[in-house]
Amino acid sequence: MIFIFLGIALTLSILIFLFPHRIVFAAGSFFYVLLHVTLTVYSYNKLGACDSVYFRFDSLAVLLNALLSILLIPTLFHANLYFRRYVKDVKKEAQFVSAMIILASAISSVYYAENIVVMWVSIEITTLAVSFLIYHNRYETPLEAAWKYLFLSSVGIAIAFLGILILATQSASSEGANLSVSYLASVASQMDPFFLKTAFVLILTGYSVKLNVFPLFAATIDAKTVAPSPVNAIISTALVNAGFVAVFRVYSIVNQTAMNSWAQNVLLITGLISISLATIQLFRIKRFKRMFAFSSMEHVALILIALSVGKPGYYAALLHLVFHTLVKAGLFFQFGQVRAFFHSGWIKDSGGYFNLNGTGSLAFLLGILSILAIPPSGLFISEFLIFKALFSGGYLVVGIFVLVLLTVIIYVIVSKTMHLLFAEIPATYKPGAAIVNRFEPVSQFLLFIAVIYLGFNPPEILTGLIHQTIQFLN
Repeated sequence: MIFIFLGIALTLSILIFLFPHRIVFAAGSFFYVLLHVTLTVYSYNKLGACDSVYFRFDSLAVLLNALLSILLIPTLFHANLYFRRYVKDVKKEAQFVSAMIILASAISSVYYAENIVVMWVSIEITTLAVSFLIYHNRYETPLEAAWKYLFLSSVGIAIAFLGILILATQSASSEGANLSVSYLASVASQMDPFFLKTAFVLILTGYSVKLNVFPLFAATIDAKTVAPSPVNAIISTALVNAGFVAVFRVYSIVNQTAMNSWAQNVLLITGLISISLATIQLFRIKRFKRMFAFSSMEHVALILIALSVGKPGYYAALLHLVFHTLVKAGLFFQFGQVRAFFHSGWIKDSGGYFNLNGTGSLAFLLGILSILAIPPSGLFISEFLIFKALFSGGYLVVGIFVLVLLTVIIYVIVSKTMHLLFAEIPATYKPGAAIVNRFEPVSQFLLFIAVIYLGFNPPEILTGLIHQTIQFLN
């Protein structure tokens, strides 16, 4: 099924690229969404089965692919608004949609990959797709960010590949090396501890460029600063989740050995450094997209910290990942409307948004309250569970330290939000140039309300998939 999905997706992408017409890529986009949803439903019905020696329908893959299916619908809607505002060339629109299909398909391939080499190849494809999407409109400003992302991502992928090579040598037998996650987990206890530790560190370091954490976070931050909002809605959520899956798979391998505690300490240190850097950098931000990018870094750091606690933090980590995906996508969708009003992404060029667009302002404010884990946000529930795991696990100092940093982050983000909503309307604002679509905030309200509802009334299908994911770790 996965090969069929990838084949059809590639065919659609090529057709849209070769025949640049709005009807073609509108129909192609609609069909791709149906295809993606079909894959999600099919994989859920085949939960636990192997699609081939390279792919597996496990609970984590199904959960994250379902989130991507949900996000694709508003992403394509907001991409159409982006075209009308900033892209006047039909060929560039077709190229954008074509690259977006490649990106989404590669991300799904990462989710379902059972073989870590297939996962590595799929992640490399996301690098190429994102680099093109950053620079698709051929503006001079994104050129540097696109090259930086391409270079650092390639370096990160190369570092991760070294870790994969080490795992291959450690898992080799007379019949060759088997690089499936399940096989590596079964023989992990027989591997040399030094080489297994080295492989874990290399893979975590390499994939940090996708996970948006220390040490290779810089490329992702710059990419999100200049990428179009619909692209950011995917690379800040689904692509980050792909990086999480890659690290989580390797962690699940190490988890089967006596080095589990060591790996948890590595995740804890990475999380603490990342959230500290995000807090410091937020004081220097001058653009909203950069603020959202460092916010993503903060939340992924919290997820790594939750994983480092062990069994008490596993559920909280995955629940937080789900809620962050929905909220952050909604925020980037809303920022697309903010930028349409002020024709600028700089904080200094904004102000008085509440008077200019009351509905959009409410959506933005609700999104900010949600991403800051302020009740009734579902993120409040997941963060509460994270701190409960920290304190019950004896991580008192860590918990207090993270709470202090989160307090600072709340102050900075709220202050920037108040500037956007209630500061004086900037002199550069031109009422006639503001591009308004009254239906634009609908997707954001739906996503934010969904997070509130899921936080207090999580359906059995959601909790069941999370529990099945952590069952192997336990």
